[in-house]
Amino acid sequence: MTNTKISNIVVAIDGSDPSRKAADYAVSLAKEKDAKVSAVSVVKIHQSDAFRGSAQTLHKFVNKQVSIADEWLGSIRKDADKSNVKFESRVIKTTASIPEEIIKYAKDKKSDLIVVGTRGRTGFKKMLLGSVASAVVTHAGCTVMVVR
Repeated sequence: MTNTKISNIVVAIDGSDPSRKAADYAVSLAKEKDAKVSAVSVVKIHQSDAFRGSAQTLHKFVNKQVSIADEWLGSIRKDADKSNVKFESRVIKTTASIPEEIIKYAKDKKSDLIVVGTRGRTGFKKMLLGSVASAVVTHAGCTVMVVR
């Protein structure tokens, strides 16, 4: 990969250790390649959650999740700033699938590379590759790097 031109790296963040390692790798690679890092965190809004409580309760829950995601992204921004890496981030609230949103974000950013962790916060420790990572690898229109 050392001779490949990379100008924009998208990294997907969910707060898990593997996604943090993916972010560290993306920032390091961006520094080496003089590229920009575009970090994304997707907050999934399950439509069934809307029926469990009031709209106000759902709104509070989603806002809390967005706030937590902003903290994760802020931490990565600090690391990027220390490394003099161009950085931008976005939290996406959606009812669509998480992989779909990551892929769409990467396409919108004209990304050369998507970096994801091996698995996220779902807790399926026995899975070698998480369902989000697997779907991104399968359907993305650019190179995908999975960080262990």
